[in-house]
Amino acid sequence: MLVKLLLKTLILFLFLVASGIPVYAQSESGKVEIVNTTDGKGWVFGLNVGMYYPSKSTAAYYNGSPSNENNAKYVMSNYYWYQEIFNALGAHDSISISVDGLPQNMHYKIAMQPGLYAQYCFNSNLALLIEFNYMRLKANDVIIFDVDPPIDYLGNHNLVLCPMRGVEERVYANIGMKSSFPKSDKLSYFVTGGLNINSTKVKKSSFYVEDKFTGIVKEYSMINLYGNNSYIPNSNMQTFNVYQGGIGFGMFAGAGASLTFGNSIVIEPGITAHWLMVKLEGYRSMNPGIGAYIRFMF
Repeated sequence: MLVKLLLKTLILFLFLVASGIPVYAQSESGKVEIVNTTDGKGWVFGLNVGMYYPSKSTAAYYNGSPSNENNAKYVMSNYYWYQEIFNALGAHDSISISVDGLPQNMHYKIAMQPGLYAQYCFNSNLALLIEFNYMRLKANDVIIFDVDPPIDYLGNHNLVLCPMRGVEERVYANIGMKSSFPKSDKLSYFVTGGLNINSTKVKKSSFYVEDKFTGIVKEYSMINLYGNNSYIPNSNMQTFNVYQGGIGFGMFAGAGASLTFGNSIVIEPGITAHWLMVKLEGYRSMNPGIGAYIRFMF
């Protein structure tokens, strides 16, 4: 919903601004003609296609730690989920999360980052830029269960590794300045910098257990959808729409090259680095992130 709202806002904004760009003049015949200025001023629009790698610091939000708002203890403390996992792993006595069984170094995968771009050129060297970029981030690791742990701590342990995954959506809004350094009529370099406003929404925080007898994999969400109630199977329990995430802020800086081709087609490869805070409970410190992109401008 937030992504759609941001995109609609940008499109409406660009339409309203673009509607005021032309300059009207009256010819000798009395007809109104559109006169386009060529002094380097005006709006330019573009599409971003890139990849982004955020800091792994916030990926720990999905590692199931007891200090996290979504944690593995929430699942294991429910009698019915515990019995399901107990049976799926073929236990005879008990199961538990092993010592150091929660991820210690969870990190995100590199994510695709499409986006919309606009810049208002004050002259051929200086512009105001506005861009919105979207990404769907995934953090993967494993949780380790100790099945029927021996009484003797030094005995052999039957350790079972199960996948753990977190998924979130982010929208980055960058607002700043762009300074260009022309080298020829076909090539120029540029640097950018400014403020970042970001929106984060948690989509998934789960681990997965495969039944050793049937091979069926079941997902166990660590997000509490039942409020103050405990999950009971086949009871038509009420679930709640849980929103985790919110608005964060930071700054960005970048650099790239601008390549001009025929028919006024401009392609800009570049990189952007961020120093920002995303609103994930318990992980609101400032962290870096870096992305690379190719921008198509028209």
